[in-house]
Order: sequence, then structure tokens, then C-alpha cells
Amino acid sequence: MVQLEEDFIKLVDNFVVETKDQKILDEISQLDRESQLLGISFYDMYCVILQDNVKHKSLVSEFKTYANLKKPATFAV
Repeated sequence: MVQLEEDFIKLVDNFVVETKDQKILDEISQLDRESQLLGISFYDMYCVILQDNVKHKSLVSEFKTYANLKKPATFAV
């Protein structure tokens, strides 16, 4: 795994742990279930939804705001 992937995983993990908004947590839970049904990793699924600004608009927006505040210097959202 390359450093960029490790940074992304840490960023997503920290976002999930620090999020207090129940609607966002519900969306994350839904994504986790969907990724299991599709047989892909949660992080791969998360990458997919970051490209989908329509279906998961609030989650994407919250994550991008969080990422811009917390991201490592090498990681850009």
C-alpha cells in the first residue's frame, strides 16, 4: 500500500470516529453495508461516493470540509 492510500484510510477512519452528526453516521453505515454486499472494501466504496456529488451530497461535503482541515500535506481532496 502506498503512502497516499494509507493517508486516505487514516483520514476516513478519523472522520468516522469524530463525526457526531447522526445523518452522516447513518450514511456511513449504509455505505458499509453496500460495500459488503458488493464485495468491495469500505474504502473503495468511499472513493466511489466521493465522486458522486448527488446521491451523498451531505456526506461528501462534510468529508471534504473535514479533509481540508485535517489532511496530510501530501493528500488532496
